[in-house]
Amino acid sequence: MKWKTSKDLLIILISLFILQSCKKEGSIGLEDQLNETGIGVGKNDTSSIIVWTVKDDTLISSNYARNLLGELIDPVFGETRASIAFHATLSKNNVSFGTTPTLDSIVMVMGYIGDTSQRFYGDKNSLFNISVSQLDETISNDSIYYSNKKYKVKSTEIGSVRYRPNPKDSLIIQNIIDGKKDTLMKVYPQIRIKLADDFGKELLAKSGLVDLSDNTAFLNAYKGFYLTAKNLSGNGGVMSFDLTNANRSYIILYYKNTTDTSNFIFNINSVAANVNRYEHDYSNTKVQYQFTDTVQGQQNAYAQSLAGTRVRIRFPDLELRKDSNKIAINKAELIIPIETGSDSKFAAISTLSLKARRKGSNAEYLISSGVYDASKKQYTIEMTKTVQQFILNKLDFQALYLEDASKQIKANRSILNGPKHPSRPIRLAISYSKL
Repeated sequence: MKWKTSKDLLIILISLFILQSCKKEGSIGLEDQLNETGIGVGKNDTSSIIVWTVKDDTLISSNYARNLLGELIDPVFGETRASIAFHATLSKNNVSFGTTPTLDSIVMVMGYIGDTSQRFYGDKNSLFNISVSQLDETISNDSIYYSNKKYKVKSTEIGSVRYRPNPKDSLIIQNIIDGKKDTLMKVYPQIRIKLADDFGKELLAKSGLVDLSDNTAFLNAYKGFYLTAKNLSGNGGVMSFDLTNANRSYIILYYKNTTDTSNFIFNINSVAANVNRYEHDYSNTKVQYQFTDTVQGQQNAYAQSLAGTRVRIRFPDLELRKDSNKIAINKAELIIPIETGSDSKFAAISTLSLKARRKGSNAEYLISSGVYDASKKQYTIEMTKTVQQFILNKLDFQALYLEDASKQIKANRSILNGPKHPSRPIRLAISYSKL
């Protein structure tokens, strides 16, 4: 063959050089360098993962758009309790109830959040005793409070109700309208708690006085309220309320005076403070044993929301390969199945996050997340860039954790499969190229 020009010959030579210099994927790759660890193209690395359960840190739990209330009894995770401290404020200043006001009733209304699927977590056949007390300490809507804070309350309970969760159904109530005939009205899904008559009469007695002149004076006299729920039957559960919308949550005082039957609203809304308190008791549970024994996580590990538990994770074989610049990670996925049947009674965490704690501090940052696949019963967390940075020793962390991405405001939990699970272990799937 004769070349028409020297330029044609040069193009062919360059092409051959490029073909010889190309990276090869597949069998010529990571397994040639790491075959002793079991990491390879198309393989799942299970032997190089260690997981175990640890107690989570306390959470900032103030001024969220949802507030949780309940008691949940879980045979695996033990007991979880959620309570709420919050303000109610005046709907107008200089409140007067007219001449010779007398009490009809006073009711605390707690409206559920908008998302119907998130209004209740647990056993809907359970029966709760919900009780209301007055706070005996000041809280503020511009302060930060944590989930383990204990609150001082007055000794006398001012209201209670026995309640079976019915978060999707609206209620029909008798509506009292100023100057008009009482009517029946359909209202947003809610809990209505009748408060003590003595408390209502106390408020009426302050008509026109300084305690009802403005919210500064009112919150000085009435520092707020504290709600708790005791599970009376079944496994219990956790209810989610919206304390930021005055159309959903409020206290309403019904009264009569010499001229009319009327009512007054005390607002519960985004201007007022609200704080969640979470408590956990892991006594005599599988979870408790892992706090002191990391080997226990080989078959299962336990992630729980509301400042409960999270899962510490390590990749020992990757740690041994730090500072390696001879490998290009094409794709890496952490695949985390859950224990079969563990989501049938208590729904699994919807989004599982991989977080890192920085070296020399408690500051943490998000690496990646995986949404729960209900059909496959697993999470898949994309880790391509993370594994590459890990190998190049460019990640700044002292510890890695798996946890609920919405752990501040959801009560879910997941039983994760460990690396030695007999059927579906956690695994790190990697494909790569040799450089």
